[in-house]
Amino acid sequence: MSLPESFGPSHQGMENLEVSSASPAPAVALNLVVCLKQVPNPDLQFQVNAEGTDIRRDGVNYKVNGADEYALEEAVRLKERHGGRVVALTLGPKRTEPMLREALAKGADEAVRVPYDDPAAFDVGKNARILAAAIRTVPHDLVLTGVQSDDYAYSATGGLLAGLLGLPHASVVTRVAVTDGGLEVACELEGGLERVVALPRPALLTVQFGANTPRYAPLPAIMKAARQPIKELAPSALGLSGWDAIALPYAFGVVRLSPPMAKGHAEMVTGP
Repeated sequence: MSLPESFGPSHQGMENLEVSSASPAPAVALNLVVCLKQVPNPDLQFQVNAEGTDIRRDGVNYKVNGADEYALEEAVRLKERHGGRVVALTLGPKRTEPMLREALAKGADEAVRVPYDDPAAFDVGKNARILAAAIRTVPHDLVLTGVQSDDYAYSATGGLLAGLLGLPHASVVTRVAVTDGGLEVACELEGGLERVVALPRPALLTVQFGANTPRYAPLPAIMKAARQPIKELAPSALGLSGWDAIALPYAFGVVRLSPPMAKGHAEMVTGP
């Protein structure tokens, strides 16, 4: 079975509608979905594997993607202000479960893992189609992702998800306010500028670094999260016979992965 390729209904004009202020938000419980990605710790030194197609992953230490921490914090804050539920969703192998438990400890109500066990997962188009299929299985008034990943920095997953799900979206978001039937969000532009836009709900936002201050999980919450179940969505739960059953309108393959070329040696000059 193929996943739908439709990019959904148009919301022309809403994405770039500039407004001056938001009206007071009514009491509304939100169904929030946060997409989390586990990435290799960027502070470590990496080596390319013998085939030249990926880094060597034996002994690699992983962490939650930096921008996704801000997306999670924003979701939890919205839940605290307006009520509702936060679902933390990830695409990855078993090793991603500690990251999901950390999200539970920080305020997520449910953790969902899609067991797509491709260590590199370079194909952002395929990843987005799997995530979109998973998001369709849960109620969602607002989907949040980080603005980009620490490892590939494509900044593409959020926009692809919005298109596949037929949702209006805003990128590089620094503030979110709930309005009557919609959202008012501030988006960071170049040169220290920002644009305030109005969006209907449901919608998708990619959250910028520094949009908030992510919280630390308290010890009782960590202990509680260790006992909470993590829901697993196999291909059959998404209407697929397997991950290879996803129809892609393009061919994708990694030709070569290599470290940056050295640009020369620096010469240190000492002063008098």
